[in-house]
Amino acid sequence: MKRDDLAYHSDRARHELHLGLVSKCMRAARAHLQLSSLHMKKVLDLQTEERKARPLCIVD
Repeated sequence: MKRDDLAYHSDRARHELHLGLVSKCMRAARAHLQLSSLHMKKVLDLQTEERKARPLCIVD
């Protein structure tokens, strides 16, 4: 489930970033860039949770 969430938020962050960069309207661009930022924060949060959930593994 978290991998699906990670892929979803990563795709949305990229999509919103693109829309924000190509928008001709400053208000729309700002809104898209803010949405991209929120999705990117969620990606980072999910990655952090995933790292904390993995057990320590020592390899010889």
